[in-house]
Amino acid sequence: MLAERETPSWGFGEIFVGAATFLVALEIIVTASTHYLGAVSRLGYWAVIEEFAAYLAMFAVLKAMFFWQGQPLLRSLGWVRQPFETVYLAGWGLLLFFIGVLMQIVLRMPDTTDTPFQKMLYGDYFSPFVLAAFGVTLGPIIEELLFRGLLQPVLVSAAGVFPGILITSLLFALLHLQQNAGIWQSGVIIAIAGFGFGVVRHVTGSTRASSIVHVAYNSLPFAVTLMQRAQPTHK
Repeated sequence: MLAERETPSWGFGEIFVGAATFLVALEIIVTASTHYLGAVSRLGYWAVIEEFAAYLAMFAVLKAMFFWQGQPLLRSLGWVRQPFETVYLAGWGLLLFFIGVLMQIVLRMPDTTDTPFQKMLYGDYFSPFVLAAFGVTLGPIIEELLFRGLLQPVLVSAAGVFPGILITSLLFALLHLQQNAGIWQSGVIIAIAGFGFGVVRHVTGSTRASSIVHVAYNSLPFAVTLMQRAQPTHK
């Protein structure tokens, strides 16, 4: 059974408050970490901890706002049972990943290891494992709840289905663009993936479904990263 068109009980005001809470919390946490921890605060695994703490602050504020409206937060954001089997959703995620690989070739994406994300990933021994664990568990779930759960229904309601999903996917890509040193090809590929996540969210009415797709999409690159990290180096 497919989802009916949503009529969210929240709007751009709640989205703005949530985003502002995240940015302010992240700035405070990063500033405190830099002051008290020094070089440790620049390591990749600590950046994950900082980001997760800021997300916790954001969800606490969202929980308070939705509670004030008499709405359950997670169910309102579409965290409900998906109508399709997990294996099919995972397959869709892997298909999106291979479409992204094909687009890298078509768009002639430069092969560089000098991006902020790569530096964060390989800055120390523990960071690849922490980033991979976050990238295939909490990371995709948080992003789906916020982009496809909080933002997309408001944009779809305001602008229509296709524009709403497209704008959401473009904002999703923009968020990740800085991590990839502004390489425009990576932005296009991430936007395509985000559009795929958005379609799943809209069709199923479930951010749990889009999270499964997102997790599957992230699983292969992080698995490759861990395998490369585990390989012994030879002099």
